[in-house]
Amino acid sequence: MARSSYLTRRDGRYHIQIRFSSTLMPLIGRPLYRASLQTSDYRLALLRLAECLRWFHRMNDSADYVALFQKNTKELQIYLRDSWPITDERLFARACFEDLLKSLNRKARAINCDPDMIEPEFSKLLKLFIQQNVEAEAYQRKAERVIEYERGRSDMRAAIEFGAVPTSFQPPVSLAAPSVIPYTSSPAPSDNLIPTSTSPCFSVALAEYLETADGSKDSRRDVELIVQFLIDQMGDNPVHQFSAEDAIQLDKMLPDIPDRVKIPRDQCTSLSKRYAYAQQHGWENLKRLTEARLRNGYHNSLSKFFGWLIQKGYYAQPKPIFNTVSGKNLTSLTRDAFEYDEIVKIFSQPLFQGCKTEKQIWQPGKVFVQSHLYWGYIILILHGMRIGEFGQLDASHIKEVDEVFYFDLRSFDPEKGRVPLEEVVKLKTSGSERVIPIHPLVLELGLMDRVKDLKQRGCTALFPEWEPYPKPNGEIRWGQPITKSWQYLKQKIGIKRANVTAYSARHSYAQFLDSTGISNRGRNMLMGHSIRNDIPAHYGSKKRLSPRDLKELTETSSREIQFMTETLLATKEKADAGELSIAKPWLQRTNWSEFYRQKFG
Repeated sequence: MARSSYLTRRDGRYHIQIRFSSTLMPLIGRPLYRASLQTSDYRLALLRLAECLRWFHRMNDSADYVALFQKNTKELQIYLRDSWPITDERLFARACFEDLLKSLNRKARAINCDPDMIEPEFSKLLKLFIQQNVEAEAYQRKAERVIEYERGRSDMRAAIEFGAVPTSFQPPVSLAAPSVIPYTSSPAPSDNLIPTSTSPCFSVALAEYLETADGSKDSRRDVELIVQFLIDQMGDNPVHQFSAEDAIQLDKMLPDIPDRVKIPRDQCTSLSKRYAYAQQHGWENLKRLTEARLRNGYHNSLSKFFGWLIQKGYYAQPKPIFNTVSGKNLTSLTRDAFEYDEIVKIFSQPLFQGCKTEKQIWQPGKVFVQSHLYWGYIILILHGMRIGEFGQLDASHIKEVDEVFYFDLRSFDPEKGRVPLEEVVKLKTSGSERVIPIHPLVLELGLMDRVKDLKQRGCTALFPEWEPYPKPNGEIRWGQPITKSWQYLKQKIGIKRANVTAYSARHSYAQFLDSTGISNRGRNMLMGHSIRNDIPAHYGSKKRLSPRDLKELTETSSREIQFMTETLLATKEKADAGELSIAKPWLQRTNWSEFYRQKFG
């Protein structure tokens, strides 16, 4: 039983009151944690207190924000595994924990500590946790209404039987309310309710969802994949026929969907085929999905889809809960920045020192070719771009403001007015829009010469040899050239760390920013992180850094950048002196990708 000394009573209601530890107090910003237990019942107060103490004591010995957010991330993972339905005491503790996390998140960001840099999954887990709490509270309110209704109906029946209600006031049977009120997380308008007997089949509902639902292409694609898996495995039946037993069966199947690694390409065209391949051939040499992919991808997508079905009036049953994760599902890997010796290995390769031919770029020789891959590794590490952003770079994305060159990564130039949606550059999120000062090393290596040469040939794309990958749904993916080359390069130079990927270039840039005195607003701007909830950060120039942040950025270096500068400039000097033969295959239209040949005629 929880210690009653943590309880206080005020105005007839019990409150929780606990002192933060001396190490946690400076991080929280106050000495005590106080919260109303919202009850005057001593027994219920003790139960709620006991639930709150579970998370409080686990975090109370944290010495810094790193330890604190690591512990809170683990706590979120524990809560996200809660079974349905959630008890009143558990839901109360979850709500208290949610409020404290929100406050802690705001305080950490206010002092330039980004929780996502400590635990990349933190924001996603917190968002899912909040969604679970909202839906659990809505269910609880609906259940309470149903219980009160049934209690009132029972009392009325007893009153009628007792003779306390005159016959003229007793309703006819045809007017009696149904004994069960279906729960919906978002009640649909009555004029939009469709009888379940005429509900569409899953494939028709899915097509309507993909056409009308909000969200990114990636989130809609996840819904498409997992609902198609439902259809393949359980039939394309009318939506209203999907039962609670069907939901349990589907939930148990999801952890047995394998990753595509080691599965033949013709068996990777759908989740259902991958599932069938694992069932037929066993799990030897196959990998399971990560817990994050299962929860954030497929569980969350099914929740969205069924929530939409309920809102449309197609599904009148309680929203199914999908949360099963197998102990054999894999943990997620937190990506890390490149270490100094890895930077040395990368930029000591023939591509950056002199290669054999313009195509044999990983073999040593006397050819200097500043290809799209050459610029890719350099620009990604020095500017922290997402790989997909780099692949779309155009001459129009290079701007000069106050004698400083910037990469202008905005979907369009607002100074020129509105543009058609089809001309908008697709970025990850609206928060990804930003401007990044171009590192002097990139200018010294001759990027503007490439821009000038290509413009003379009627091409504004910075890297017309870049080959994007069209997905089956028509969406264009821009990262494949770098990610494919990285798989080869990683093996060639012997990088063994599993948490190092091509995306580590972005983490390296973040690490460099953390070594400067740049402001939190400047850091978020350069990284392309959302400032949606930071209203003050929306004000100020959108096309350049403040003089202070620009000075911090340009006057700070690192051992990694110093090595890159010395090595790359030395090779370029050899090429300019004629010691290396300069090749520029991208100036020939025949070497452009099919995408850019069609774009520029």
